Amino acid sequence: MPTPDAPFRILMVLDHAFPPDIRVENEALSLIEAGFEVGLLAIAPDDRPTRDTHRGIRLFRDRLHKEARNKMRGLAGTVPILTWYLDRQIRRVYQDYRFDALHMHDLYLFGGGLRAGRRLGVPVVGDLHENYVEALKHYAWSTRFPGKIVVSIPRWEQAEKRWVNAVDRLIVVIEEAAERNLTLGVDPSKVTVVPNTIRRADFEGYAVEPDLVASIQSDLTITYTGAFDVHRGLASVLQAMPRVLAAHPGAQLVLVGDGRIRPELEAMASDLGIAERVRFEGWQVQARLKSYILGSDICLVPHLKTVHTDATIPHKIFHYMYLEKPVVVTDCRPLRRIVEQAQAGLVYPSGDADGLAGALLTLAADRDAARTMAQRGRAAVLETYHWEATVRGLIVMYEGLRDEAPAIHKNQAG
Repeated sequence: MPTPDAPFRILMVLDHAFPPDIRVENEALSLIEAGFEVGLLAIAPDDRPTRDTHRGIRLFRDRLHKEARNKMRGLAGTVPILTWYLDRQIRRVYQDYRFDALHMHDLYLFGGGLRAGRRLGVPVVGDLHENYVEALKHYAWSTRFPGKIVVSIPRWEQAEKRWVNAVDRLIVVIEEAAERNLTLGVDPSKVTVVPNTIRRADFEGYAVEPDLVASIQSDLTITYTGAFDVHRGLASVLQAMPRVLAAHPGAQLVLVGDGRIRPELEAMASDLGIAERVRFEGWQVQARLKSYILGSDICLVPHLKTVHTDATIPHKIFHYMYLEKPVVVTDCRPLRRIVEQAQAGLVYPSGDADGLAGALLTLAADRDAARTMAQRGRAAVLETYHWEATVRGLIVMYEGLRDEAPAIHKNQAG
């Protein structure tokens, strides 16, 4: 345990290469600024040094092969190979870095963190980036052969309930996710909401690319940034475009990102006769997204409404709002609540291409109203939805955990 003169040490555990990861980096930097010390064990294929530092974060890289990592992740709720592996790797790091708390990023890592934490006598913080069990019901690899044979949703549900109740603290990304975990029996006093809001200093530091901004500008530029998967709702976006183009022939749709359904989306754009008005930009580094958004007239979050998307919030909505763009979103609970409270854009029914087209045309027809919505969105971010405000709960939670850690250590050791 820390001495009075030593900082409280936190070891975060992540199962992909770091950097980058916006949420993880934001949390770590804020904790360091608050006087904590943060190390990070990244379990992923990575050619960078196994021991390194990044912006004050001490890095421990375990170069696990991607295929092995992915298989262990998917089976974590059924066959606990990942739990055993993490337990061993975490305890190895402990020999060089005597941390005082474990911080596990996402549900499938909780088992390993709990096993190691109990052996070492340190508290375990679980950080739920999403409703992972519900997401498994939609991912291609877990719903198609052979994945669906070995991924047991009932066993995952049992593991989820056991793990979220076993961790010493639980972090979720939005109030709706907190509500869901309370139904699983989690003590409300140990739940902290840390939304995926924007760290303004970092975003302001991204350089604007004038040529990129100009290249996507049109009569009506509609932009989406993020992954391409079925639950992202991009099919309905393409289906809405013929009606939009009928009224605004010079409009264009800009899709910034990539994913497994990109070939299907490209084929759909061709079949709809709109391929020339749709730009597939591929993955871009975070800094470039600023220029794509600045060159846009309207920005989208078309996620399909599911149990999963009703309990999560994407970074992109706050990027759009901060850069003063009107947003059009589906009626997923957090999206609807934020957009309607801020009066920052329009909401349409999930999967409703005609409803989406109507919302886009409404904003295009009244640019003054759209501009006012955009201004309200930016004001909401400046006042409420920025990292410096929303991270406070994380700091307070760790301050409390630091005070309680000796008792937790004693109980677990006993």
